[in-house]
Amino acid sequence: MPETETTILLAAKAVFLRKGLEAASMQDIAVEAGISRTLLHYYYRTKETLFRAILVHAVCEIIPRIASIVETDLPLMTKIERVVDNYLQLLLDDPLLPHFLVIEIRRDPQVLVELIRSRSGNFGALNRVQQQIADELRIPVPARHALAHLFTSVYGLVLFPFLAKPALDEVFFGDDPQAFPRFMQAQKPIILAMLAGLMKTPPAIPANGSPKAKTQNSPRRSSTIRR
Repeated sequence: MPETETTILLAAKAVFLRKGLEAASMQDIAVEAGISRTLLHYYYRTKETLFRAILVHAVCEIIPRIASIVETDLPLMTKIERVVDNYLQLLLDDPLLPHFLVIEIRRDPQVLVELIRSRSGNFGALNRVQQQIADELRIPVPARHALAHLFTSVYGLVLFPFLAKPALDEVFFGDDPQAFPRFMQAQKPIILAMLAGLMKTPPAIPANGSPKAKTQNSPRRSSTIRR
């Protein structure tokens, strides 16, 4: 992607987040990007076209990665770990993205759903894991709702810190620009431990955040009570 177009997309994100799609103008975006309105119109004729370009870029960035993970025969918890890894990396590279997606979900969710369908084959890959999720969740749920339960759990744990970042910076991190990325890297094993707790046979989560299945040779805690 040309450098000027990347600058435009970043500027548009910032403007849309501040003002929303309806209130934002192409002039606002041109000023934010530090370019002329004529040059902006060379790349994007309308703010709606620009808004959709941002969505397309985000969806094309993440959906193929997630689909390739979901389609494997890996254990469910291994899939979850890889999905969390991919989302954390994407969001650390683009921390404004969660805010932008929330705006679009509230504004017109159908546009985002159709865009994801166009990149994921009508959710075929996701549908194939419905039964796997239902079988492995500790709390019984209908298979048709299993993915929704896991989806909201994963996304809540991964996305919410990014949505809350301004408050976290104000209360905990101050002016250190690296504090939040360090926090999210440290948060990963906590996220995985919480998600592992949803499974019937949760794997052990070591300090590096990679689930490992328990083996029969794992030492058991002694039941002897010391006096």
